[in-house]
Amino acid sequence: MKRIKQITYFLLLLFLASCGNSKSNNNGEGNDSSGTDDKLNSELPASLTNDALEKANKEGKPIFLVITGTGATGINEATKNVKEANGKLSNSLVYSLDKDNSANNQLVTKFGIATVPVPFILVISSKGIAVAGGTPIQMTAEKIIKSIPSPKQDEVYMALNEKRPVFMVVSQKNYSDKEDALANCKKASERNNTKPAIVEIDFDDQGEKAFLSQIGISSMNGSTVIVVSNAAGQIIETFSKKPTTNQLNAAANKVAPKSSGCCPSSSKGCG
Repeated sequence: MKRIKQITYFLLLLFLASCGNSKSNNNGEGNDSSGTDDKLNSELPASLTNDALEKANKEGKPIFLVITGTGATGINEATKNVKEANGKLSNSLVYSLDKDNSANNQLVTKFGIATVPVPFILVISSKGIAVAGGTPIQMTAEKIIKSIPSPKQDEVYMALNEKRPVFMVVSQKNYSDKEDALANCKKASERNNTKPAIVEIDFDDQGEKAFLSQIGISSMNGSTVIVVSNAAGQIIETFSKKPTTNQLNAAANKVAPKSSGCCPSSSKGCG
């Protein structure tokens, strides 16, 4: 039986879910306090708002977010890490968010961070999707930068965030079968109630090489390849020959058992 690959984005969700089983530094609910003492407040980046998030998305800028809460300690290290990452990636932005301030409830719900231990660093992609997160010890500046998805990877993350399967069409510019493969995927998507997203990836795009490796594509053999992920982020099937629309949708709709190796090492609660 072949091993099911897992797209990295959903490993973050597994980690966030596991945090619900661990104790946060916060014991209060609906607290409108700052989440830090006055001395540490001066070190924090500006607070994230819905308007700031929308503006960053329109400008295509990722956000490095320091999440605080009541009784949080060690915030200086978190702030240092995000600012160092920001200094190395000029197109990025840094913000903070007090998850225990009721004014932030909408953003807390959006990113699923109500139970994360604080301080916590969350990486938000240029499309507004939470793609990586961890404690300051886990999320060094280097790891923060490495967690930023490539443009096509971000498109896949967006579809998964919308709970849609994905048809990833990998080809090269000189492949005559590419348009036929895209048309076939479009026809399959139209017939599927979950409306799988179609993401076209150029195998020769150096900026996508890491993502292609992640989904199991390291070489091409003269024809377009279609990689199908279900809505849970599991790579179900890789078609090197033209599949039927029924085959595409069967793969898109399939729910595979979770692999014991799918969880990140920091996520002790899953598996």
